[in-house]
Amino acid sequence: MKFNLTDEIPFERDEVFATHRDKLLELVEYLPNVDEVVVDAREEDGDIVKLVNLWKGASSDVPAPLRPVIKPEMLSWVDRATWDKGRYRCDWNITLTALPEAVTAKGFNVFVDEGDVTIVQMSGEFVIHPEKVPGVPAFMARRLAPTLEKFVVGLLQPNLKRSNQAVESYLEDNA
Repeated sequence: MKFNLTDEIPFERDEVFATHRDKLLELVEYLPNVDEVVVDAREEDGDIVKLVNLWKGASSDVPAPLRPVIKPEMLSWVDRATWDKGRYRCDWNITLTALPEAVTAKGFNVFVDEGDVTIVQMSGEFVIHPEKVPGVPAFMARRLAPTLEKFVVGLLQPNLKRSNQAVESYLEDNA
């Protein structure tokens, strides 16, 4: 399932871009549904920065009836991102730790300069590969995949918006 999100952050593009890319550890305190982020790798080559970040989601966000099924280790993911300052673009893909082969999540963010305001355009795709979901019969997984994709994208979009709000709050607090 594809998704798009456009957000406005009332700070200059260089600040917004650099904060998203370089201040992730500081942003965690502004992201209530994230317990921890670990920068696993960082590689720089001119305007290009490649990052591998390990994320751990907050288990407190899981509804009580699902807590026996959804274990804390299932709420982690690996984010691989290539940040291109020359194009003010970040291409990313996410691997869910619990279902690395069963889910494809990828996309890109573009940072558009509007003077004192930055427009952040996020586009992505979240696909469940039902035949690769362990322990679920293929016929059932195929039937559930579109509903699950819609549900996850419905959760993902507010989280992406929260990341922009976190950048805005961080920049306000550190102005």
